[in-house]
Amino acid sequence: MITNINYNHLYYFWQVSRHGSIAAASKVLHLTPQTVSAQITSLEHRLGKPLFLREGRGLRLTEFGQVTKQYADDMFAIAEEWLETTQGDMSNVSKTLRVGISDSLPKSLVSKWLAPLIENERISNLHCIDGQQAELLAQMATHKLDLVLADKPLDSSLPFKAFCHEIGKSQLGFFGKASLQSSVQTQFPNLLSELPVILPAKTSPVTNAIKFWLEDLELEVSVAGHVDDSALMKALGEQGFGIFPAPLSIKQEIEKALDVTYLGSIENVYQHYYAFTPDRLIKDSIYSEFVKNAQSC
Repeated sequence: MITNINYNHLYYFWQVSRHGSIAAASKVLHLTPQTVSAQITSLEHRLGKPLFLREGRGLRLTEFGQVTKQYADDMFAIAEEWLETTQGDMSNVSKTLRVGISDSLPKSLVSKWLAPLIENERISNLHCIDGQQAELLAQMATHKLDLVLADKPLDSSLPFKAFCHEIGKSQLGFFGKASLQSSVQTQFPNLLSELPVILPAKTSPVTNAIKFWLEDLELEVSVAGHVDDSALMKALGEQGFGIFPAPLSIKQEIEKALDVTYLGSIENVYQHYYAFTPDRLIKDSIYSEFVKNAQSC
């Protein structure tokens, strides 16, 4: 085990890796280039591996250096957050929770999940931001969000750490304007081949699952469009642009809120819901409470 690492030396390495050269980092650190170079050499000796390779007048991170920088990014970002948090009123620590919400999620489900957080006495401010899942996870990686709610599992290729918790799932069904259904005599699911269909994004797991289901039924459909925003998809469906899939867990809410009717269920096709949390400690108890409450909804 490596012990007694000089974190000043690690900080100097981090600044050089960010600015691309010892000279540029020296100006930021207000140290001479010779001092910075000597400290990084000392760190490399302590670690037993080189962090940089020289390329002309510049430096390039070794593979070990790249891994080290990723950890240093996390370490110093958390340190900065710690300082910002503790410099303020300590009574407000952990009272602001910043939640990213994928715009493909039904807002009625999100409101059910977030309701316990609103009532939690340890949280005085709940900031919610809509967006694409990848963008929200990137913000969480840079500590701008504390929690992300989405409907797709975590992509293992993402260059940052996150914990993925499945908080629920719902079977899907098709909905559409009653006038659309009355325009055809065919029963569900065969009527799908006679009506325009609105689906989520082409890359969505739900879209792929529905396509496999249609192939098993040997049904060909006319796709009116791909829409990843669940609210927009419902609005288009209400306007009669096509029938659309939605979770059966909110069937009554959809029919009550929109001028649409339930047409039929999609067998063995489910929408899964996830909560992503970062590898940080300051709000872990709130995270665990949220996941437990959401799973019971």
